[in-house]
Amino acid sequence: MTSSPSLVPRVDFPAADEYVYLNSASISLMPLPALRAMEEYERGILSAGTVSLDEEAEVQALDGARSYVARLIGADEGSVAICSSCTEALCQLAWAIRPSGNIVSIDIEFPSVVYPWVRVAKESGAEVRLVRAVDDPASLSLDHIAELVDDDTSVVCVSHVQYSTGLCLDLADLAELAHAHGALCIVDMTQSAGVIPGDVKATGIDAAVATAYKWLCGPFGAAFFYIAPELFDRLEPALVGWRGTSDMWTFDATNLTYAADMRRFEFSTLSYSSAFGLARSLEYLSAVPVDAVRARGVELTDRLADGLDKLGATIVSPRDGARRGSIMTARFPGRDGELVAAELNRRGVIVSPRFGATRFSPHLFNTHEDIDRALEVLAQVLDDAPAQ
Repeated sequence: MTSSPSLVPRVDFPAADEYVYLNSASISLMPLPALRAMEEYERGILSAGTVSLDEEAEVQALDGARSYVARLIGADEGSVAICSSCTEALCQLAWAIRPSGNIVSIDIEFPSVVYPWVRVAKESGAEVRLVRAVDDPASLSLDHIAELVDDDTSVVCVSHVQYSTGLCLDLADLAELAHAHGALCIVDMTQSAGVIPGDVKATGIDAAVATAYKWLCGPFGAAFFYIAPELFDRLEPALVGWRGTSDMWTFDATNLTYAADMRRFEFSTLSYSSAFGLARSLEYLSAVPVDAVRARGVELTDRLADGLDKLGATIVSPRDGARRGSIMTARFPGRDGELVAAELNRRGVIVSPRFGATRFSPHLFNTHEDIDRALEVLAQVLDDAPAQ
């Protein structure tokens, strides 16, 4: 095996030595410093209540996460909100926009990327158009999306990186496609934030969301929500509450005055410990440039692809690293890829079953040795289960 140290201390990710953990596209391991930050916060609340979290501290509870997210995606802090999930953020956005023209997405998207638009379309009469890719996910491209976009399109909402195959779309090209037809470009960055550079200002996208518990190595219960200033000025929140006002401690039920920036979309009390955990995870990740994380992801998935080729696998992910996130998905002729994934998991190589295939997703705590061990175990699994 070729020696290859991880980009971060493995001691901060104890499970990485217990398992061959190649499943960050599902749930990433969290660094111990982030876990400790959450425990410290919760301990303070449980032991001292508002002594630990007074009114000023609660106002500032989301500031750290918001600040680190802004740096990560090239946004102003006032254009970023922290919420509980991507689903919540996309639902807020869909109901605030209420598009009347058609909405374009993809049939193999994670369902929550599509469902909010389907629900709003029932009220607005909009048409939801889905690029058909389920029969041949490997062939999906920007050109297929472009075929469904026209001058009646209101919204193009897709993922930066497809969760099933790892296909990485160019954000600037997506924005250009949408804007050429007067449509909004809304992007789910869940499978790219933290592992692929994505400058929201430079690329010109109109809105973005991402959850914390995947490539950002954060906890459940936290996500970020970005809206470009030009779109923000046109929207009124569909969901409102005490936190989203200009002074959250006024408690004036007779007067709804929104916060002047994206804080108006932080409408309710949420898991503050999750926000603290996200902030600490982002602080931890900031020690390694995203470009370096990107390069390591390409390196590790290239190594996987070479080994999978030798095992006779069919690669579903793009072969060109520039068009791929840190995801490598493969099928095995004559075998059920989801059963292969289940057996790998049983043997300590942690992966995901997706669309009849096996998905590997290494992150910055992984090494060449992890990849080589995964391929070794995979060869054993395939030998133990002859092709049908």
